[in-house]
Amino acid sequence: MRWIHFAAAALLVGVFSFRLFVGDPAFREAARAGCGVDPSALTGRLARIALAALFLIFLSGTLWLLLQASVMSGQPVSGVLLHGVMSTVVLRTQAGHDWLGRGGLLALLAIVLVLMRERLQERPRAPLVIALTLAAAELSALVWAGHAGAARGARGALEQTADAVHLLAAGVWLGGLVPLALLLATARRAGDGGWLVVAGSAATRFSTLGILSVATLIATGIANSWFLVGDLAGLLSTDYGRCLLLKLGLVGVMIGVASVNRIRLVPRLPSARVALGSDPAWKTVRELQRNTAIEVGLGLLILGVVGVLGTLPPALHPHIHAGSRGTVDQSYVFVRIER
Repeated sequence: MRWIHFAAAALLVGVFSFRLFVGDPAFREAARAGCGVDPSALTGRLARIALAALFLIFLSGTLWLLLQASVMSGQPVSGVLLHGVMSTVVLRTQAGHDWLGRGGLLALLAIVLVLMRERLQERPRAPLVIALTLAAAELSALVWAGHAGAARGARGALEQTADAVHLLAAGVWLGGLVPLALLLATARRAGDGGWLVVAGSAATRFSTLGILSVATLIATGIANSWFLVGDLAGLLSTDYGRCLLLKLGLVGVMIGVASVNRIRLVPRLPSARVALGSDPAWKTVRELQRNTAIEVGLGLLILGVVGVLGTLPPALHPHIHAGSRGTVDQSYVFVRIER
């Protein structure tokens, strides 16, 4: 459930950030160049993806909390539902309060998507800014459902800020890959010069956005590792550390694929516009689409590892018994409530 929730939340942020910073500016650039195209098919698909992501976030978040309440109370899921445990968790634990807050943000975003559906497809900036703000707030609120949410004081505030920024950068980069892949696929199907201009502009813009996101991820990732791992021994001798190494390896591969796009493929597209519709130009678009699909797959694996990391005690807390994985702080709160 954590995996699905993180993936859907990142996708939601990625859809709106892509529209605002990459897709819509690329369409405007093509229009200024006299190669305007109709973006409605793409924006319509992205709107449907956003609604699907919204539903998955709510469903997975609810099931996640239900399973967490079962572990926290030591009761089966049926007992959680029948014996009032769920209401206690929702109303009297940090995990429950976080779920309520994120649910409120999702409800507001659902209202925005329904009421402004037509305007969102017409590419105005204001509804996109509102939608992105709500989606980003929901994603960053996941800080309180993870290890950083248990930290207190000035150190805790710093840890939570770094974690929130880390989540947002991941959402912009990983979540934005799906809209980019759809745009490139739409351009290839259309096969005309206007879409080639759009594809080139979008790839260039997303590459720049990706560099900023990766730099942010590295900086905040180092901070998070310092808070949760501490030293090399913690990295190598604990389940958390070894899982983090797997994540870093996957991120390294993903950065390598993105580097190929940035260094080799994206620079070809401006020159390819001189001969719009030429075979070399579309070959470059096809290679970009393939590499983007690879990045999407790697991103899903990374988010899966992130889901596992949230269930493991941090390397800096080796005294925590593995049986309380992922519920250490919440379990303590629940026991205190019961007493």
